[in-house]
Amino acid sequence: MLNKPGWPQSLERWSAFWNGRLADRPPVIAHFSDTDELDVGPEQTLEGEIAHFDAGRNGEQLERIEQSVLEHTAFEDDTPPAILAGGGVYYTGAVFGAPLRATARMMACEPIIDDWSATPSVRYDHSNEWVQRSLNLAHQLVDRSGGQYAVIPGLLEGPSDICANLRGPTRLASDLYEYPEQVQRLAATGAAAWEAHARSHFDIVPLLDGGSATQWSLWTPGRGAALQEDFCTIISPRQYREIFLPLDRELARVADVTWMHIHAGAIHLIEEVLSADEIQGIQIVYDGQVSPPLSTTIPLMQSVQARGRCLILRKYSPADLFHILPHLSPRRLAVDAYFTNPTEARDWLGRLERWEFTQ
Repeated sequence: MLNKPGWPQSLERWSAFWNGRLADRPPVIAHFSDTDELDVGPEQTLEGEIAHFDAGRNGEQLERIEQSVLEHTAFEDDTPPAILAGGGVYYTGAVFGAPLRATARMMACEPIIDDWSATPSVRYDHSNEWVQRSLNLAHQLVDRSGGQYAVIPGLLEGPSDICANLRGPTRLASDLYEYPEQVQRLAATGAAAWEAHARSHFDIVPLLDGGSATQWSLWTPGRGAALQEDFCTIISPRQYREIFLPLDRELARVADVTWMHIHAGAIHLIEEVLSADEIQGIQIVYDGQVSPPLSTTIPLMQSVQARGRCLILRKYSPADLFHILPHLSPRRLAVDAYFTNPTEARDWLGRLERWEFTQ
């Protein structure tokens, strides 16, 4: 049993969520931040990132991460105690041999396809140093955890994001019109890499309490996985349907439960995703001022639930959530929200338990 007070009740909430039932309330993942810069991390260096994966150098860093996870278990939300074994935007390109560079606040990879004649040389190599770093970190975390916390497999981003990392998003956008067949072949290569990498992680990371923690700290029964296609925010539904959706459907079959991470700017793709029975849930991420108005987004949220899929709301403010929730069912609903402090989050949870949802 994972080391979190009240975890059996959280398990019941997650199980009810994925099975279309309602426990005492929908599952909630709570973050605490007193700044609007939610995704800005500390300054990074390439050497520091490499050290994170090195069992001979990462002991103190992992202890700090474990302490942070332990501290959060005291809060009565439904976040599974878990640590991620690699992954990230830069990582998706690095496993194909793309060179990395460190900016002030994040890692990035350099595109390696300058022209499409170079495509045949692009391949996923299990012996790649970044692949091995991630797998070794997964082994290390499993050994350290002793079943007290879950290990989140460090999966790749989806086929479209793999293409964008290797070609560059701007050139890839025009390639969809000028070189669609080449893009399709590269996307298929990316999908094969995603599956191979996922299976390598799944062989290492055990199920705990009958399930697994996925990216963004969602709990699923059985083996779970999240798909991420951020590049698809800028393409048409037809392009997604013809090039990337068939691959996402194949990848969704790799796990027992697969859900899709979608930015609010990509909600024009939701109907396409809902056509894939293999994808059991959709996470809609609030993108601040670039997000569509709630009058546009709420009907699509309702559509997700009406089609029997699970809906995860991420980064919507507590104020926005209380405007959104009356329009939704509490069944197949989970919330991933940021609060200024535990007191605000605790008050919000209390109100959620008393909320009169649309049934």
